[in-house]
Amino acid sequence: MSIAVEALKAPTTDTLDEWLDAPRPAKCGELFIASMPMWRPDNTAPSVNWQAAVACVPSDWQHWLQAALAIRMTEVAQQTIVNVTSVLSRAAKEVFDPLKEDHLVNFRELCSCSEFAQLCSFMKFWQTCESLEIKPSLALIDAYYHIPRKKRSKNDPVLSLDPEKGPFIQAEQDALHQWLHEQFCHQNLDPERYLYLRLLMVYGQRGAQFRMMVFDDFIKCEQGYEIRIHWAKQKDEDGAGFRAKSETFNLDEDLYNTVQAYKAIVLARLKQEYPGSADWDKAIKHVPLFRRKFKGKGQTLNVNSIPVLVDDTDHKALEDAPQRRLHVTNGTKYWLESMERMTSFPISPRTHQPLKISKGHRFRYSLGTDLSNAGLDEWSMARALMHSDTRTVRKYRQVSQELMSLIDEKMSDHLALVVNAFTGTIVRDRASAKNGDRVDCQIEDLAVCGANATCHLDAPFSCYACSKFQPLLGADHRAAIERMERRRAQTIATDKTTGIVWDRAILACRKVILDCKAMLETVGRGEA
Repeated sequence: MSIAVEALKAPTTDTLDEWLDAPRPAKCGELFIASMPMWRPDNTAPSVNWQAAVACVPSDWQHWLQAALAIRMTEVAQQTIVNVTSVLSRAAKEVFDPLKEDHLVNFRELCSCSEFAQLCSFMKFWQTCESLEIKPSLALIDAYYHIPRKKRSKNDPVLSLDPEKGPFIQAEQDALHQWLHEQFCHQNLDPERYLYLRLLMVYGQRGAQFRMMVFDDFIKCEQGYEIRIHWAKQKDEDGAGFRAKSETFNLDEDLYNTVQAYKAIVLARLKQEYPGSADWDKAIKHVPLFRRKFKGKGQTLNVNSIPVLVDDTDHKALEDAPQRRLHVTNGTKYWLESMERMTSFPISPRTHQPLKISKGHRFRYSLGTDLSNAGLDEWSMARALMHSDTRTVRKYRQVSQELMSLIDEKMSDHLALVVNAFTGTIVRDRASAKNGDRVDCQIEDLAVCGANATCHLDAPFSCYACSKFQPLLGADHRAAIERMERRRAQTIATDKTTGIVWDRAILACRKVILDCKAMLETVGRGEA
């Protein structure tokens, strides 16, 4: 089966049936035909039942919805289309029409927040698809995006501290860490599953991010060891795509050495099983850490004969770059579920049952809560969890019982050094400051504002974290921080979420105090 010319053309009312019969490539690289009853170009993912889905719209719209799903199939993973068609299929049974604005509330109640978000994304894609003549109105899409999402704060596993879905307590983490290493040392866990669980525990990222990893993502550099983790949820067009955007984090030397030992094992097996299909010494850096090994479901192989990598017509492409089709796309949840069933698996002191490690984002929730308990500010937490903003991490501050007790003078001074909340410039006097001669730029007896325009911030409290802020070397910044801490305490008494926005300004002020102290000591030693 090859790609037909008709598949590359935009369909019209007269050519739509012919267009649907033409083979086209899915995101996974395999071909499929949109008119076939089920779509399954990627054998590792469930089939797309588009027929049940299109029944939710009027008959004269159904072929166009089918075409929109087919085009979308070429741009996103098959599982995403499965999720969208699942929602539409359930809507068809309930006689809900996604094209009717007055049915949107029904859709919102029918599915989860993530499912509704995927539906919104698909409907927006359909509306903006230039290849399709028939599509939803822009007003309908605006309605999709303006309808309030479900409020799930009471059921949020983090806020409710759900013992089976929420963050692990420290005793549970310690027991799981000890169990993992013991099982690996006694060869009860293979390296693949050991590494997957260990990465989840250490970095708390989504499973999809770890499934994108290749051996070259573990780096030895002058500063020590680093790990490269790619973004999974990317809303901006520039960052969209497989392994398109990444961040680097510190890596433990022991974990680096474990990965290198596993890399040597995989390399030896690749040379043995596929001796002539690639230069494996060159390609090994692009080989997935978690590899696809089967063509599809239904294969019955002895556990000792499972290949190290799926058969492929172009293994040689790994010499140049990672290949998405060779990465495992699902099944990692089964790894976690199988560990839960092991007789020696740790018991939770809260439920008196084996720990649940296959539920949702428990490791992610644990990392966020631990970072908050350690006193990190929202910006640092967002970076560690690879969020593009701080909105999502605020819930961790609401459940951090130890937060206020940890932010004492000693801990705050330490955080002030590592967070870098202060980005301004300390000046010896007003004469050496930008705008030092302007009366309207004087901030009490503490500092000078270096901005060219009036900003109307809550001076001096909001100023310490501003890059234009020029604190005076000899000013009493301790009095300012005491005032800020009183304001924060008053705010937190009524609204903890809003109150924590003071943290960054307070850390910035502490950094100013520390820097001023160091500068004055230097001057004193010079005079002596």
